[in-house]
This record gives sequence, C-alpha cells and structure tokens, in this order.
Amino acid sequence: MKLSFKFFCIAYIVVLLSTGIGGAYIIQNINDTLWNTQVERVNAAVSYAADSFMAFTDVSYNEISGSQKNDAIRQIKNTMDNSVSDIEIYTSDEVNSQYTEMEDNECIATFVKKETRLLMESVCKLNIGSNDYYLFVYSDFTDIQNQRDMFWSRYGIVVICVSAISGLLLFVLTNRITKPLNELTKVADEIALGNYGKRVEAKSSDYEIAILSESVNSMSSAIEQKIKEIQEELEKRNIFVADFTHEMKTPMTAIMGYAQMLRSYDLDKMEKDQAAEAIYNEAKRLEKLSLQLLQLYVYQNEDVEMERLNLFDVGKQLNTTLKYLSEKYEINYTIDFEKVTVSANSVLLLSLLYNLSDNAFKASDPQTSIKIYSKTTPTAVQIYVEDKGRGIAKENIKFLTEPFYREDKSRSRKFGGAGLGLSLCKEIATLHGTELSFESEKGNGTTVSFTLKKGGEEDE
Repeated sequence: MKLSFKFFCIAYIVVLLSTGIGGAYIIQNINDTLWNTQVERVNAAVSYAADSFMAFTDVSYNEISGSQKNDAIRQIKNTMDNSVSDIEIYTSDEVNSQYTEMEDNECIATFVKKETRLLMESVCKLNIGSNDYYLFVYSDFTDIQNQRDMFWSRYGIVVICVSAISGLLLFVLTNRITKPLNELTKVADEIALGNYGKRVEAKSSDYEIAILSESVNSMSSAIEQKIKEIQEELEKRNIFVADFTHEMKTPMTAIMGYAQMLRSYDLDKMEKDQAAEAIYNEAKRLEKLSLQLLQLYVYQNEDVEMERLNLFDVGKQLNTTLKYLSEKYEINYTIDFEKVTVSANSVLLLSLLYNLSDNAFKASDPQTSIKIYSKTTPTAVQIYVEDKGRGIAKENIKFLTEPFYREDKSRSRKFGGAGLGLSLCKEIATLHGTELSFESEKGNGTTVSFTLKKGGEEDE
C-alpha cells in the first residue's frame, strides 16, 4: 500500500469520525435540550391545570356537572400558554381501567400518535370529595419532532459536504506531502539503475524531508564520486598494464632479436660482442624495471620508521651522490639545507631527493644549474628542487606521478627511464605524510617541493 494512500485513509477516517461523532453529539444535545425544555413546560402546565381544576371545584363535594366541567376547562385553557393544545376532564366511568388504578393526585405522561401529530398525553387522577376525576392535558410535540428531524437531515447534508471537501483537501494534501518522497523514490531507482549523478530538488518546507533529500543527494554524489574514482583507477590500471607490457616488450624484443642473431648467423667476434653487450644492457634494463616495480609495491603496502635527522647532514650525503650526475650531464648544482631537525626515514629521504635531482638533471641543458634548498616555518620544513630546464605543460602536470608516464617519451628512453621515478617519489612522500607539489611552465623550468615535519615537534 502506498504511503500517500495509507496517510489519506487514516486522516480521512479521523476526520469522518471526529466530524460524525462530534456533530452527532452536538445535535443530540440540542434536540434533547429542546425536548426536555418542552416536557418541563408541559409538566408545569399540567400541574397548574390540576391545581386550577381543584380550586374551581373546591366549592362543593358533590358531583361536578357537565356544565361545571366545561366552565372549568374553558377557564383553565384561557390561562394556559401555547404549550398546551387541549384539556379534557373525565370521570372514572369514562376512562380505561389502566387509569383507575392510579394513585390519588398521581400524574402520568405518555406520547401518542394521532394522525400526523405527535402528542404528549398527561393524565392526572384528582380526588374531589367522594369522586375521582381524570384531567387529560395534551401538548403538541409535532413541531419539535419536525425540528429534530430537520436538524438531523441538515446535519447529514453537512457531514456529506464536509466528507467530500475534506476528502478532496486531504487527497491534495497527501499528494503534496508525499510528492517529495515519490521524487526521492524515483531518484533512488535511478541510482539503482546506474544513474549515479541523479539529484532530487529539495523544495519541501518540511525539515525532515529536506534533510532526507540532502542526504540522498549527498549519497548520490558520494556514489558518483566513488564510481568515478573506481573508473579512473581501473583506467589507470589498464594504462599501467598496457605501459608495463610495452616496457617489457621493447627489451624482450631486442634480447630475442640479438639471441636469434647469435643462434642463426655465423658472426665474427666483434659482432658477437656487440650482440652480447646489447642483450646484457636490455637485461639490466629489465632488472631495473622489476626492482622499481618491487619498490613501488613495497612503498604502497608497508609502513616505515621515522627518525630525527639533521637536514644539513642529509645535504652532505646527497652532495656525494650528485657529483657523478653533475659530471655526467655537465650541469652544476647547489645544495642549501638549513641546520634543522626533521622527522623522516634517512634511506627513503635520500632516495626521494636523488630521484627528484636526477629528473632535474635530465630535464636541463648542459652548462645550466639546478638548486636544492630548504625553507623553515614554525612547524615544518619546505624542501625545493628547482631547475631551469625545458619545463612541463600545465595540462600534463597531473599525470607526472602516474606509473610509466613520460611527457617526452623519446628523451626519456634516451636516458633509459621507464617512467617510474616520480611514482616512487610520490609513494615516498606519502609515507612521510606529505605530497609532491609541481610548479612548471613550458620552456622555463620546473620546481618540485614537499614538506617535512620538524623532528620531535609532536613530543614537545
């Protein structure tokens, strides 16, 4: 059963019951009041008529003649109001036996139907001398009965009108109240079908429905974002597999080609040495690739222990390892690290700085220079590796840390790179609770930076 229909039925039943029972109670009270008021008036008139008859006939204890009865009746009627329609007086011989059994001065009242009229018949037994007389007083209740019927008929019309109007209003109201819920249901169905970006417009003024709409929209956004992340991750994995396959294929093709040459042709010593050297170089390339992949896996799945390191001493160690690169690429460099203690892993930090410096050397032209320096803040140390090389297009910066990505593939292959260096740097930075930041412009060099916590800062 739909919630709107259930709400409509419950509300409609409540309205009908409250209107019906409340209205019936009010109408019944009004009718009872009118009826009882008229009964009290008639009873008062009957008592007055009995007293008046006793007063008119107190002059004698003899039997009252017909003319005396008529005179008494006429005089009593003249003093009565419109609550009394007729008065009659009978002797014991003229009434039924049920009345003769009444006690003296007792009065009884019954309602009788005469044609289309409803009369209240009040009978009083009056003892005068040795004779009993019966005073019959009639009061017409037809108008009151008609008025009661009119009230009930009008009440019925009111109930029908109220039922129709309230039913229409409740139908509109329930649809209006449940419309946002129906919209939420549709959105939920759309999300279930895969339309994760579907949103519901929270136009309802009801707090609960507005909050629910916001929650559904937040859920839809979260699902959409998560699906997008999954799709991006899947795409990255596909690219990773394709690039990895390509990286493996190139040296393997060379190795197989030179091996086939050694196997199928009669080569002289120089040709054999050249083929063997090529096979060895390609095998070393595969070995380097496998080691880098292993490192990448380790960095992504293991935690490392941090140490308190003097950054100035780290700069000295780095200087030793960069001398070879400086001579190899004919590029100068400077290291300007402050004497500050940082929280880091010494082996990984040196590896990170070496890889970033290596990339800076490879991106620079001979006879230029690169700078490696630090800046200290109250809580952290910012480290920079800056070159004046060829730079990176802004649209490509976001891809730099993706495995196997190389902006200039021909230049990277020339230096023997597989595009895993910055991926390793990213994972090392993540292990240190930081991330790499790139500032670059095509043709104007690149600056890579990351932040390290000051050593012992958390213990102070």
